[in-house]
Amino acid sequence: MDWNEKGFTLTETLLVFSIFLVISFASLFLLKPQYYYLEKSVFFSQLKSDLFLAQQYAISHQTTITVNIMSERNYYYFRENINGPILLEREYSNEIKITEGTLPLYFQFLADGNISRFGSFFIRIGAETYRMTFQIGKGRFYVTKE
Repeated sequence: MDWNEKGFTLTETLLVFSIFLVISFASLFLLKPQYYYLEKSVFFSQLKSDLFLAQQYAISHQTTITVNIMSERNYYYFRENINGPILLEREYSNEIKITEGTLPLYFQFLADGNISRFGSFFIRIGAETYRMTFQIGKGRFYVTKE
C-alpha cells in the first residue's frame, strides 16, 4: 500500500454524509402531506369504483349485492345475496376510519340498481372528515368534505 495516495479524510466523508442525512430527513417531512393526499385519492377512487362495480353486477345479474364495511378491521366486502359467495374483498389503510351516520355500514344494491337504504356515513382520513351520501332512488352517491 502506497502512503502517498490522495483520498478523502474521515472528516470530509462524515461532513458529506451528515449533509446528505439532513437533506434526506427534510424531504421526508415535506413529503408527508403528499402521502396523505395520495392515500385519500386512491382510497376514494377505489371505493367509488368498487361501489359502481357492485351496482352494475346487481343490475346485470339481476341479483342483490350486499355491501358490508368492517371499519374495526379496515376492510370491506361485497357478496351476492346475504349468504352467497364473496365477490370482492378489499383492505384499506389503518389511517382511514369509517363510521356510521344515518346509513349503517351494511346495505344492499337491489337487482334494479337501487340501494336498500339511503343516508350517509363518515370517512376520516388524518384530520379531515368526509361524508359519503347515498340518495333515494337509483343508488347514486357522492362525497363531500365536512
